[in-house]
Amino acid sequence: MPSDKHEELRQKIIGLGESSVRKSYYPQLQDRILQLERFHALLDRSHELIFLIDAQTHLIVDFNDTICSVLEASRESLLGSKISRWLPNAVTQEMTLLIQKKDTSHCNLVEVELRNSHSSFPMEFALQYTNFSDQDYCIILGKDISERKAAEKKIHDLAFYDSLTHLPNRQLLHDRISQAVAKSHRHQKYGALIMIDLDNFKTLNDTKGHHFGDELLKQVAVRVQATLRSGDTLGRIGGDEFILLIEGLSLQKADATKLSDHFSRRIKNLINQPYTLFGYQHTYSASIGVVLFIGNENNKDTLLQQADIAMYHSKKLGRNRVSFYDPMMQEGIEKKMTMEHELRIAIKKEELVLFYQPQVDLKGELVGFEALVRWNHPLKGLIPPNDFIPLAEETGLIIPLGNWVLHTACKQLVAWLKRYPRKLMHISINVSVKQFQETQFHHMVETVIQQTGIAADRVKLELTESLIVENVVETITKIKLLRSLGINFSLDDFGTGYSSLSYLKRLPLDELKIDRFFVRDIIIDNNDAMIVKTIIEMAHNFDLDVIAEGVETEEQFKFLQDNGCTLFQGYLFSPPIPAEEIEQLFLQSIGKK
Repeated sequence: MPSDKHEELRQKIIGLGESSVRKSYYPQLQDRILQLERFHALLDRSHELIFLIDAQTHLIVDFNDTICSVLEASRESLLGSKISRWLPNAVTQEMTLLIQKKDTSHCNLVEVELRNSHSSFPMEFALQYTNFSDQDYCIILGKDISERKAAEKKIHDLAFYDSLTHLPNRQLLHDRISQAVAKSHRHQKYGALIMIDLDNFKTLNDTKGHHFGDELLKQVAVRVQATLRSGDTLGRIGGDEFILLIEGLSLQKADATKLSDHFSRRIKNLINQPYTLFGYQHTYSASIGVVLFIGNENNKDTLLQQADIAMYHSKKLGRNRVSFYDPMMQEGIEKKMTMEHELRIAIKKEELVLFYQPQVDLKGELVGFEALVRWNHPLKGLIPPNDFIPLAEETGLIIPLGNWVLHTACKQLVAWLKRYPRKLMHISINVSVKQFQETQFHHMVETVIQQTGIAADRVKLELTESLIVENVVETITKIKLLRSLGINFSLDDFGTGYSSLSYLKRLPLDELKIDRFFVRDIIIDNNDAMIVKTIIEMAHNFDLDVIAEGVETEEQFKFLQDNGCTLFQGYLFSPPIPAEEIEQLFLQSIGKK
């Protein structure tokens, strides 16, 4: 049966073909399947969400297992479903635009907030259009960017927020003030910038430690923040200073002033309430400066400067006050800055001069001088010390100024003693608090003595009571050190400050100086007379010399003589005069009237 043989042959040929094909392609197919399985396993282990979307139907064609866990969905519910069911509109809208453009060269990024039943978290989706096997697709890759966002927030907070109080810092405040000024210009409404400075904050840090200061700052921040309206900004610009920015107060300046004053006093009273710091109760106050603004007349730097000036005016008035900025304050500050600059030049160019006021004994005989500095201004003439010494104290210029006075006075006395060797004279020199507290003060005095050749026992340094009580132990140590050189010490303006028998007993002094305030009315005021008698008696009991300043009449001179005062200084004998006029005093008897 030929036909049967032909069929058998065909089957054999077919069989041989299938076997040949199987042997040729099956291993390749197996390898391909293994590659796909490995690739899918890698995708499933990825932390990113991976979607393959049909570009025409927007149906999910494929995805990795991570999607199931993140979206809390089964494979069955995901496969073949619309992508819009699972991802926010922002992602699907971006996908639609990408598919319409059919641009395979670009990858679009979208950041959205994704939610599941447990939480919400920031995601970044990368979308790319692609085509393979004549089919259009969109690949969507999504990754959790929580850590990146947290890092960005940390960087942002470090850049714009105070790490202690978490309030806006100087940089962020500057930006908000600029925005507030621009908004005020658009709406023509007044705003206010309020500067808050805690009084005596350094004392808390120095006595209790910085952790107490930090805790106080945090509690103050919480208290003040609780009073803010929506849109107000409280920030910390450093140390113990806070800035409060209030916007949209009123169209009228009077109303804005009233509102900001009310708000500032409310804050002041709130800060005055007691604080509990690590178990200790403390009470504090704040000095507050306020400046109003409208439009763009002043920029942020000017406003901050004006608020600062107003705040320091509150401190000047005694602290725990509210002051509004006034242009007159600015004039005062500018005048002060000009004087400081001119005083620096004056010290360098030696525009300072010394006047000397004689000191006499019971017979009216010259026994010494007090050196009194004057400023010989090239345009304003002689400027008295009360007009520039406080500024020198405040700025630290008192150090070089005081050193110059000491050196010049000692040098002058040496010159006089050479011309009039029989005169037993001393020179009294005022020493400021800052000058005496300088660590190199002892060395500076010793150097002056060596350079001028003056006998140390001819030098008498006058100290104020405020200097002494600031640190009695340190003061006593320095006085003893200088006394070992031969220097004498006088307590100036005794009775006007913190007079205390306890420190008077401990201090190694040589002299008490009765202030002119008591001497002035000793003839007509029994209280002053009694105070002066007491001071003289006290000085004698402590074996101290006593000198009265401001003696202007014979009656005062006689009263002081009768009650045991032995040294005198005042206009009755001579006003302060330049060194060249002192020569006449050596040639005539003074003080005998």
